Amino acid sequence: MKARERESESKLDNVTQFNAVYKEVFFMERLVVHAPKPTPHYHYHNGYELYYLYSGERYYFIKDRTYHLEKGALVFIDPYTIHCSANFEESGFDRMLFNFRKEFIEKLLLALGVADPFECYRRFSRVIQLNLHERAFVETLFETMLDEYNKGDAASEAYIQTSLTQLLLFISKSEHQLESPPLDYTNPTHKIISEITGYINNNYSSDITLGSISEKFHISSCYFSRTFKKATGLSFTEYLNNVRIKEAQKFLHKTDMSILDIAETVGFKSNTHFGRVFKRIVGMSPLAFRKSTS
Repeated sequence: MKARERESESKLDNVTQFNAVYKEVFFMERLVVHAPKPTPHYHYHNGYELYYLYSGERYYFIKDRTYHLEKGALVFIDPYTIHCSANFEESGFDRMLFNFRKEFIEKLLLALGVADPFECYRRFSRVIQLNLHERAFVETLFETMLDEYNKGDAASEAYIQTSLTQLLLFISKSEHQLESPPLDYTNPTHKIISEITGYINNNYSSDITLGSISEKFHISSCYFSRTFKKATGLSFTEYLNNVRIKEAQKFLHKTDMSILDIAETVGFKSNTHFGRVFKRIVGMSPLAFRKSTS
């Protein structure tokens, strides 16, 4: 009995260690929800996301576009792209979620001589609809990967890396044959929210205010605030700040611009306010973030 307990504890330690080491570069989760989730929340990551819908229906907001997902839909989110999923009516759903950074499979890609399996993340459409044959293939791959992820033993990392690479290559190789579902605005609220988020994403450096948005889109400030919060999980100001901070992270990582210049470029009038908002959203100061990504 004690031997079995020690074996069980050892397996648990392996899984815990695996998750602790790789949670920053790779994460996967299958989630079954029988009732609608709470209000959605726009967010973004510094890595890639892959979202697959086994069953049910969802709305998926990606930057300034809204998609109506049905079973067999595969969604691609590249780094620093604001997104969220939302309830479709009162239905539940079953989904698989992956978050990973390029470095998780970069060495394997070099060893295999694979040039670029991330083509699917540069599509204009971020969603593809798999047919029955394609769904059977990717679902089998997902289930085996999840089993290895939960085991967390010595071979799990290599297996997951090769499986993820296989998945990306399959999608990239087949994407010209894969169907992209049309944009869906069956919900009029999603249409106006998509128009407004599109405007914000294209004009975040300007002096955008609640009043200017209300005037431009001919809606009352009160209605806009209530509708925007319900649809995105964020207030107008929170969403605008997230867009600005997301862009600031890109400048901090990819340029030598001063922090003051970056603050002004992304729309902040005060460097102090920029630093405070950045730390609240990112969890560290702009300078600390730049050092962490250098």
